Formats: sequence, structure tokens, C-alpha cells
Amino acid sequence: MNSKNWQLRYDDLQTGKKSYGQESLLSLGNGFLGWRGAPIWSTYSDNHYPGLYAAGIFNQTSTPVAGRDVINEDMVNLPNPQLLEATINGTALANLDLVKRSSKLNFKSGILEEIFVFQHDQGLVTLTSAKFIDPINWHMLAITASLTADFDAEIQLSSLVDTTVETQNVERYRAFESHQFDVQEVNPTTKTVLVQTKQSGIQIGLAVDSQVEYAGVSLPVTAQVVDQKLVEEVLVKALANTPVQLTKRVVIATSRETFADLLPFLQNELAQHSLASIQNNMADYWAQIWADKDIVVDTQSQGVKDFITKQWNQLWDNDDVTIASDGDILQLMIRMNVFHLNQAAQWRANEHLDASVGSRGLTGEGYRGHIFWDELFVLPYYAANEPRTARAILQYRIKRLSAAQANASREGEAGAMYPWQAGLYGDEQSQVIHLNTVNNEWEPDNSRLQRHVSLAIVYDLWIYTQFTGDTSLLDEGGLNVLLETSKFWLNKVQKADDGRFDLSGVMGPDEYHEAYPEAKEGGVKNNAYTNVMLSWSLGWLLDLQKTLPSFAAIAAADNFDADLLQKAADVAANLRLEQRADGVFAQYQDYFNLSEIDFDAYAKKYGDIHRIDRLLKAEGKSPDDYQVAKQADFLMLMYNLGNQRVAHLLEQMGYQLPADWLVKNTDYYQARTVHGSTTSRPVFAGIDVHLDRMDEAEEFLQQAIRSDYDDIQGGTTAEGVHAGVMGETLAVIQNEFGGVDLRDGQFSINPHLPENWSHLAFTQVFQGVKVAIVETPTVVQLTANADLDVEVMGQPAHLVANQSMTFKMEK
Repeated sequence: MNSKNWQLRYDDLQTGKKSYGQESLLSLGNGFLGWRGAPIWSTYSDNHYPGLYAAGIFNQTSTPVAGRDVINEDMVNLPNPQLLEATINGTALANLDLVKRSSKLNFKSGILEEIFVFQHDQGLVTLTSAKFIDPINWHMLAITASLTADFDAEIQLSSLVDTTVETQNVERYRAFESHQFDVQEVNPTTKTVLVQTKQSGIQIGLAVDSQVEYAGVSLPVTAQVVDQKLVEEVLVKALANTPVQLTKRVVIATSRETFADLLPFLQNELAQHSLASIQNNMADYWAQIWADKDIVVDTQSQGVKDFITKQWNQLWDNDDVTIASDGDILQLMIRMNVFHLNQAAQWRANEHLDASVGSRGLTGEGYRGHIFWDELFVLPYYAANEPRTARAILQYRIKRLSAAQANASREGEAGAMYPWQAGLYGDEQSQVIHLNTVNNEWEPDNSRLQRHVSLAIVYDLWIYTQFTGDTSLLDEGGLNVLLETSKFWLNKVQKADDGRFDLSGVMGPDEYHEAYPEAKEGGVKNNAYTNVMLSWSLGWLLDLQKTLPSFAAIAAADNFDADLLQKAADVAANLRLEQRADGVFAQYQDYFNLSEIDFDAYAKKYGDIHRIDRLLKAEGKSPDDYQVAKQADFLMLMYNLGNQRVAHLLEQMGYQLPADWLVKNTDYYQARTVHGSTTSRPVFAGIDVHLDRMDEAEEFLQQAIRSDYDDIQGGTTAEGVHAGVMGETLAVIQNEFGGVDLRDGQFSINPHLPENWSHLAFTQVFQGVKVAIVETPTVVQLTANADLDVEVMGQPAHLVANQSMTFKMEK
């Protein structure tokens, strides 16, 4: 094993947002719990934030601001069970200078190991720690620690559950109320803690057990309550270079997923699961993940036959994605992304939860832990690797259909309108207005007008059914989501005299355009992304009418009648787009009338212009006035559906496409996009692959896949990793460079490897069949664990179970 490709390691002493960002990347998780990688000795400060989260646990608070009560719903930072305090000859560890640090997260094992060396006036004090989180018994986590002084010392060791924590990860949120729960009980006898969220009324319980050993002897540990903190402590007279060793097990449960009385449940779990069982479960889980989900990119010069043999031996059940390229960092970043996605959600936990994947996973409090459209970027990964996880995530949305209907009703709309930001209940968590701190006036917040989130949810349902062949989720509420969101759109469009339908008052993915210049109301007209995705969504609805046996009964029960079906067909074929004579589509109607902007001048003046919206506003201008995009908007269609499907849709809608339509649209929007969102660059990477711009494609991929590692968004990784771009870059590697497409209900592959990639290997699960894929510049090898009809570089082929087939790459 090349350890550099499997370990995220930091040896520097960072502060501020850089330290916070490293802690996000060092986070552990198991689908239920997310555990930031802050040092066990740290508390909330400008340099450290030891957060702990449980999926789906939110609370609302109210804060008076400028004459208004601002309501925020936040993912709750749970009581902190990792805090270790120590005094060495009367001096607190927290008051010593940290002189050396090493943090190592091993993706292969899922273990975070750290070493901290402190300067004491009598010598050096070394603290080593390891963190473990159980993916099987997903209520459990554990810590081991060892404290050693290189001089004789009286050491008081205290292991705490700190109930005084608040939700304070994000600097700009700290002015708002952040105390999320009340302490109900801290019991030193049972070593249990019980708290309850203030508004949502969710009980959260923790039980702990700490064992301390010195010189091979177990020491008695006392427990007490100090300032509502559970404190387990021991006093040791330690000889020089003789460690005091701690093992702490923690069990965490909430009333959202645990329906028994929490305290007996906690104590029973703690009694049943040892550190060894946690370690064994982690070993089994991560062995299976890397046997199933690795993506391998390799630059070794070994022969193709040797490489394929090696990959088959390692990869048959393999989730790793391995690449042979001219640098180790790409392989490391791939594995980091795979690792975090398999911590953000996994079926063993998520099947028992009512939760989805927020934009930052469970690694920080950015965007208050809310769920946006980022499911669109991560769900295809789960669907092609662990469909049970994808299904559980979709059920979160299905369960909130009634909330989406209520959202629509409140806005005077029909059907169901999913919120741009969702949390516990499924109501809209985007603010209606925000305070302009320059003039101290309240202004509209139009971000909620990104109604395309409903289309993203439908897309996710479609992806799941195409990848898995499982339509049962449609029978269990999924079709109702499609029917009710279709009612929303069919009511919202307006038919013009020319027979075309217009859609107004929405925003596309590009958040730099919330309204027309000087407009009093937010939203734009005929956003191309929204209209084309709507045409596609209605088309799928009409297809299901013909193919889904339960369609008629479910549609009848939903009052989706023949008139609505006819209108769906009419709207799908006649939504309006604005198109120039050269084939370039306007991002929205009248977009071409906006002013151009001199990007070179702004870059020369400001340097980094990825948040040019803020630069313009600081100059008294508005991005609404200019042809500038935060991220891919119209071009996002290619990522979702692929170039050929988009072309077919556009032609069905009555628009003629020149042969070079994709080149012209790509060049036009690429020149105007500043990539203010991490999800932007992978879209351009995928398009450039199909335009045979391989150097540009790989550059976009390299920038995107390092987004969090390099923290290219100006410190935002401090608030949690960007889960969307993690899923998106893996999709681009496998689906665009690797050429795998599962979206038409069949397995097809047509690779496009960069010149400096000698090998690419990964697996995909398609409709219950696992396919191991090995690609080189000259051959593609496919091996399935069941018979499967496939399409390879445009030609049909039949895979026989457990027999490898090799295909020559086309020149």
C-alpha cells in the first residue's frame, strides 16, 4: 500500500480557519454521527471547534435583530464527549505551548491518530490519541489516549462530557442565538447525560465509560458533576516516560431514531460493545468499502496484463477508484472523497433514520446543516455503489411531500414545492429577508426562488430507478412526488399567444442572478436550465404512464387526470427558451441584454474574483446587471442528462441546433463563469471531455477535486466539507473520463482517458449486477458477477457471469 495515497496527514501548527478546515477534513462519521477532527484536548476557540452531530437533529431558535425576530433552524452541536483535561504538576495542559503536532487520518481503516507535544517548564509532555466510530453499531464511538511526561509528574486526568457547548462553528452565525438544548440530567453514578432540544423537543442521550491504566495496572476512576459537565477523573503519580493510558467508550442516541427509553438503551449498548468490537466493526466495514468502492488511478509502468491481474485480485468486490496518473495527489483526493461520502450516509444507519445528506455532510455547520439540491451530486454515487443508501436518502424527501404541498399552498401555488433549504420538517428554511449591514435595512432574500430543487428531487428518483431497476419506490410515494411537483409546474407556467409556455419568478443554479436589473420582484423568466429540466421531468411522467403498472391507480388517487396529462405533454414540447442565431441559448430571457464585464480588469484589481458578486456590490453595483455566472447554469444540463439527451430534448422542444452548438454554448458561458461554487468546475470538466479538450478537462477536475484540500473558497472548508463536489468529481471521473453511463436503463461504456492516465479501475452496481471495470489507453476489461447485456463503445456485448471480457479501445 502506498501510504501517501491512503492517508490524510497534517504536521503543521495551523490556526484560525485553516485549522478549522483541517478539522473538517479529519472528521469521522458513520451516517448517524459526524465527529469533527478537533484535538481531544481542545474546546471552542478561534483555532479549534470540536463538533459532534447526529443526522436529522435540528432545532429552531429566535434572535431579535434590528426590530425583527429572526428564526433559524440549525443542525445541533451535541454535548462534547471527547474533551480531555489534564494537569501536570499543577499546570493545566491547555495552558502549555503546543510545539509539535501530527494528525493522520487513515482512509483504509477509518481511524484518526494524533500526536501532540507540549512544552512544560520541566520538560515535554506528549499526548497521543486515536478516534474510532462504529459503522455497524452506529450509536458507538471510542477514544484511546496516552499522556506521557519526560519527567516525574503528578498527573490529574479528567475525561468530560461537556454539556455547555453551543452551535458556533460558523463565524457569521455567532451573533444569533446558538444555545440549542437544555440539560435534563447528568448522572455520575450511571455516567449518563440527557439533554433536550429547546424547540424541537428531541431528547439526546449519552452514556460513557472511561478506563485508565498506568504501568499495566487499572486505576479507579471517580465520576462527578461539575458545572453540568460529567467528569471522570483519576490522579496518578507518574514516573518519567511512563504513559497514563485512557480508553473511553461513548454511546449516543436520540428520540428521533431510538423509540425505547433512552437511558436503559444507552446503558445496554455500552455493556454490549467493547473497544475491540468497535475496532472489528470498523475493520470489516472499511475493508468492504475499499473492496467495493475504490477508484484506482495508477501511473506505474507495469504491463497491461499485470495491471489487470493485480486489479482483478484486489478489486473484484472493490469500491476503490484507482487512477494511474502523473501525481499521487489525484489518487489521494479520490479516496478522501470516497471516504467522506461513505461517512456522510450509509445504509446500516440511514435505513433507520429520517435524514438526508446536507451540503456539508456531518462535518460542520455551514448553511446550518440544511439540505439543498446537493443530493443531486451525491445520490448517483450511492445508487451506483450502495443502492440501499440511495433509497434511504430518497425516503427523506418522500416523507416530506406533505410539507412541500404546504409550502406551495402558502405561496399560492398548486401541488408540491420543495424548499430550497430543508431541515427537520421540510418547510422552507431560507430567510425571506436579510439585513444589509451597510444601511441597516431589510432586503428581500430571493434564493428561495431556486424552485429547480423540486426537479433535482425528481431527477434523483429517476437516477435511482435507472441504476437499480427498482420501481417499488415509485409505488411507495415516489410517483406522488413526481405528480405533485408536476402540478406545481403546470399551474405556474403561462401560455402565450404563440402557443409557447413561459415560466417566471424563478432562479436557476447561478445564484448571482436573483432578479432583473432594477426589478422590485425577484426571479427571472424562462431560465433555460429550469425549463429544459421541466420538459425532461414531464417527459418522464408521460413515459411512466405507459410503463409503470401502478401509474393509473396512483394518478387517479392523486387527482392527476387526463387533462393534466395532456397539458404535461403540451408544456413539455413548448416551453420557451431564448436562442441566438448562432445556437447559443440565453441563461434566461433577455440575458443577452445584460452588460458585459471586464473580468481581466477585475482580476487585476482584486486578484481572486470567484465572489465577484461581493466585489460588485461593494462598488455599488449588482451582479444582476451583468453577464457573469457563479456556476454552470444552462451547461448544468449536460452534467445531469448528457449532451445527446439534452440535444434530443431541445429538438423535441422545437429548437434547431447547429453542429457546433455545444462548443459555442460552452465557450460563451465558460468565458463568463467565475466558479463561485465548488460544483461548477466538474460540469465544465465533463463537457470538455466530450469536446476532446482533455487538458482543460483534467485541469478543471484537478482544481475541483482539491477544493476542500486547498480550501479554494476562501476558508469555507472550516464550516464543513463540500459533499456535493466530492460526489460530483467521482461522477466525472467514472462517467465522463471513464465513460460509464447507466442513465438509460442499460450499462454503456465509452472511455476517454487523458494521455497521462495509464490506468483507471473501479466498480459499478447496475440493476443488481456488480461490474468491475479496468481501463487502459488500449483496452477496456469488464467482469460482471452475473450475466449482463452491455454496450461498449457503441457496440452491443454480452457479459457472462464471472468471465472477463476485453475490448480494444478505439483510436
